[in-house]
Amino acid sequence: MNNYAIEIKGLTKTYGSHKAIDNMSLSLEPNKIYGLLGRNGAGKTTLLNILTGRLFADAGKGNVKVFGSPVYENVDILKQICYVEEKGFYSGVLKVSDILSVVRGLYPTWDMEYEKRLLLLFELDTRKQYRQLSRGMESSLGLVIGLASRAPLTIFDEPSLGLDAVIRERFYSEIIEDFTENPRTVIISTHLIDEVNSLFEEVVIVNDGKLLLKADCAELKSKGFYLSGREEAVRKAAEGAVVLSEERFGGSLTLSVYSEKEIAPTEGAEVQPMSLQKLFVELINPMIHEQLVKGGIVK
Repeated sequence: MNNYAIEIKGLTKTYGSHKAIDNMSLSLEPNKIYGLLGRNGAGKTTLLNILTGRLFADAGKGNVKVFGSPVYENVDILKQICYVEEKGFYSGVLKVSDILSVVRGLYPTWDMEYEKRLLLLFELDTRKQYRQLSRGMESSLGLVIGLASRAPLTIFDEPSLGLDAVIRERFYSEIIEDFTENPRTVIISTHLIDEVNSLFEEVVIVNDGKLLLKADCAELKSKGFYLSGREEAVRKAAEGAVVLSEERFGGSLTLSVYSEKEIAPTEGAEVQPMSLQKLFVELINPMIHEQLVKGGIVK
């Protein structure tokens, strides 16, 4: 018997002729922090809505299980999932205290004392009505809910929108600290890749409704390089690697490459690591998809 937190097999979701999710299969282990990456329209939100039982897959086109059980109309499983959406849909006249009072009852694992500490940490005034909150305050409310729920599966969709640098750093520190003491499965969907990638144990990249790759974050980052210098030396250093892009500056050449092996600098060729965000941008480039397939990076 497997022990997956999430198991998806052959998932498809269409809107008319558009395939938002195209025959996707994916397994996520429990008690890890995952980064869900993809461009706008790549299928991330559709995937999250299906995982949380808010959308149905096409009839007969997908098997979705959370903690070993089907998620659809399964109250016991839904109580174990906290989904903090990019935009909350609360009544504008409700006070923050009223919203928290309602959502507390949704999660058997809710930690009231932790909630109080988080309200102070994220500087949230519970007396304010939801319509009075700034975009950053709305995000702060989502952080309180997601963390205080202590849900076995916690999903944050763009949790940092509108937050200033201080509150964002507090969130990043807090989620690591709380995860260490209270392990759970966390999915963070974000465009601030370089700012939060230190949180991720694994990354899941989706593109055009398909799973591009699922990889250990540290390992993936160790495979992206910039090579620069004399063209002959750079080409030689890049042998065996997949060239993602290239740029010329006068008589020098710079290559962005993906390599399963570490590339050491040589005479005439300097080597620098590539950021995860830059590597992500390169990997989703349709112009190099065939090279990625040949290189075994994607299917």
